[in-house]
Amino acid sequence: MDQNHIITEDLERIAAEAIDWEKLRGKRVLISGINGLIASYIARMIFHLNDTRDMGITLYGLARSEKKTVRKWGNLLDREDFCMIYQDVTVPLAFDGGIDIMIHAASQTGPQQFAEDPVGTAMGNVLGTYQLLEYGRSHGTGQFLLLSTREIYGKGSLDFVKEDQYGVMDPTSVRSCYPESKRMAENLCVSYRSQYNMDCRIVRIAHTYGPGMILGDGRVVGDFLHNVVERKNIEMNSDGSGTLALTYIGDVIAGIFYTLLNFEEHVYNVSNSRETVTVKELAQTLCELFADYGISLIMNIPKEKPAGYLNYKLGFLLSDKAMAEGWEPKVSLREGLRRTVQYFEEMREE
Repeated sequence: MDQNHIITEDLERIAAEAIDWEKLRGKRVLISGINGLIASYIARMIFHLNDTRDMGITLYGLARSEKKTVRKWGNLLDREDFCMIYQDVTVPLAFDGGIDIMIHAASQTGPQQFAEDPVGTAMGNVLGTYQLLEYGRSHGTGQFLLLSTREIYGKGSLDFVKEDQYGVMDPTSVRSCYPESKRMAENLCVSYRSQYNMDCRIVRIAHTYGPGMILGDGRVVGDFLHNVVERKNIEMNSDGSGTLALTYIGDVIAGIFYTLLNFEEHVYNVSNSRETVTVKELAQTLCELFADYGISLIMNIPKEKPAGYLNYKLGFLLSDKAMAEGWEPKVSLREGLRRTVQYFEEMREE
């Protein structure tokens, strides 16, 4: 499979995990939002299993834009084990075949999207989840996995939150379009699990970064890394006191497959909370790691917070339950940042 060696190394590391990969043999797997960072890594993991272990998995990708899909996947679309479905996830799935496993990864995740298209954000999560669950129910899909977010925990007093420690949320805030709709998506999963006995699972993630992420997307990590790759100073549009628990994409993908194939329960946090950093510390770390790029940190604190951003503190995801059952983050922050920048540097040279 033609891809950057950084991604290949990630896939080999994931494949070496004690995950029950045989449960995927011969399965038909559908992934919504196939062009996103996490979804595309899941897809590449499936291709890797087919290529190295002859697993016979058929992958169905779901995306709205054929143009974007062709630009992202190129010749990989010619693979016999890769089939694309082009449609909006909020309408009934236009596919007559059976699906064994559904992974719902389609979602708007950027603050700018929350501010400019709150209805689309909410409906993608709620109606999109319903349409896929309903298809799964009526076509005998064996498993359904929802990718959720730490934002469903809402505003609370805890620095670290377990899977059952929920805070409050303001439903009258437009910014709640994302976490409230993710909460409803989760409730749909447990409702289908209860009423129709579907094997619905939920993995909650946060602050994922790595090769293939969108740079300069208005989110802190993407913006900072974009500046590094472009050899530009990092401009901080806050006092930098906000805190992050960044998880490298390879560790997130391993956690997703553990949740799908190994874990006993149906809701898990998957996040590396061992290395929390402030936004300012992240910027300083990047300036230090790539000192030969000649970049510096510039403080540019606005008077008001931009629209679409949270105005309260969120707790970090405590992933003790997942770690007790076998998952463990393996990539340190500094290593992950180096790998990510190296990936983008090499892609620019091609």
